[in-house]
Amino acid sequence: MLQPDTPAKCCSYCGGRDHDFEACPKRKADAEKEEAARESEPAVRAEPGLT
Repeated sequence: MLQPDTPAKCCSYCGGRDHDFEACPKRKADAEKEEAARESEPAVRAEPGLT
């Protein structure tokens, strides 16, 4: 059986075979979109008496 010089890569986030999970461009883009959405949402105020 052939033994490649580099180990096979497979991203568990998007299924891509050219990068690992840590280097996934889709995961990074999704995280940035989620962060931007969180920043644009108004802050939720706690109701008095519920604390």
